Amino acid sequence: MQSVLIDSLHVPTLTVALSVVYVGSALFSTLLYLFKRTFRGDRLMILSQALFAAAAFGLIAQDRGLSYEFLALTNAAILAALLCIGHGLARFGLLSRFSPWAYAIVPLSVVGWFALGPLGVRARIVMFSLIFAVVGSLFAADLLRRRSDEFRGLSALFALFFVVIGFSGVVRAARTLFWVPPRTIALDGSIGAASHLSALLVGFVNMFGYFLLSSAHAEHELGLREREIRKRNEELLETIETKDALISVIAHDLRAPVWSATRYVRSHLVDFDGDLNVKRDSIATLAEGLDRISGLLDSLLEWAMCASGRIKLQLAPVSIAEVLAEAIADLGPTAELKGVSIEADLSEGAVVADRRALATALRNLLSNAIKYSRQGGAVRATIGRPIQAAGSAAVAFGHTASLSVTIEDSGVGMTADQLAKLFVPGRTKLTLGTSGEQGKGFGLAITRRFVEAMGGRLLVESELGRGTRFEIVFPVA
Repeated sequence: MQSVLIDSLHVPTLTVALSVVYVGSALFSTLLYLFKRTFRGDRLMILSQALFAAAAFGLIAQDRGLSYEFLALTNAAILAALLCIGHGLARFGLLSRFSPWAYAIVPLSVVGWFALGPLGVRARIVMFSLIFAVVGSLFAADLLRRRSDEFRGLSALFALFFVVIGFSGVVRAARTLFWVPPRTIALDGSIGAASHLSALLVGFVNMFGYFLLSSAHAEHELGLREREIRKRNEELLETIETKDALISVIAHDLRAPVWSATRYVRSHLVDFDGDLNVKRDSIATLAEGLDRISGLLDSLLEWAMCASGRIKLQLAPVSIAEVLAEAIADLGPTAELKGVSIEADLSEGAVVADRRALATALRNLLSNAIKYSRQGGAVRATIGRPIQAAGSAAVAFGHTASLSVTIEDSGVGMTADQLAKLFVPGRTKLTLGTSGEQGKGFGLAITRRFVEAMGGRLLVESELGRGTRFEIVFPVA
């Protein structure tokens, strides 16, 4: 029985079988590559298969009478093939790193083969077995440590492959040192069953490895494209909703007051023959209405330019306390008229921002806080370090060196539904201000776009009947 097994594993039969497997796997992978089933590291995987095929043909050449020393190149080809697989896996992303200097092991192993010539076959077997063991163990350990969640199955497969390579190298070296050397071409012209199975395992991993890697890459790309399409669809839906909001504002909030103002002017002023001083109050009311229309038009224009990306920001170190103080001074008369106080803690600090955009954002937030504060209430504006708490702007921003601006009121607050749709104008019905002020949400939408364009983050917390708190976080200058 043993002689039958040995005969079945005789070198000519083995080398022909291995050559067919290795050449077939290389051709299969090359066809996949030509049909655009590619990925990072694909050429290295094909090169490894070509090297394995060359090693098999090297065995055939040696069996045909070539000098035994030629096996140095055959073993070097196998070693280079293993390194190419590791290099390809690193390019693909399964291994954390691969140094091109590792290929220096190949010529060194050839030099070691000839240097160990006087010590006989055993020394050469031990040398190459230990090299294979070290290479396989390092690659396996890296694969198991990295454990990519997206490619977990592939990582496990190639880790098993390298574990087998490493374990086989250790066993072969130990057996050669402490027991009897395994069958080799040099000793009896045959190769043992373990070596035969290991060679076939390498061949099958080569054959299916490229296909699995290309399939995983294709699936990964499809996932990325699906997420990109979903994101674009969401942006398109947001654009459509914004367009509908703009049409609604133009149709109702602009058309109606402009038509009313035009009719009023024609019926009460153009055809009035008396003293216009009698109409002073009416003219003042008309002017206030036109001011509101002008402000809404400015907001519409600014929103449209901001949404289309046509506003170019000039980022530079800016004193946030100075800009906030100016915004408070601008809105002071509005707050005083409504009976709302503004409490400010203006600690010094410089942030990287566009001064005009920062001023617009702070004025919008202060105006919003005043609008929804009750008479006798207070708006608090604070500059300081962001709160390091889950859900805070600091955590969302992820910047250790940062400053925050907090604007908080104790006014009417918002519902959860209003919060979810707060920054897209027209998506939710806004609450009237405590003095009947109206708004369409353009100020908050512009504020968020400006803040994010400057590299900051804007978060909001609100509770119906308890007030609202906005926090902006910027990187410090």
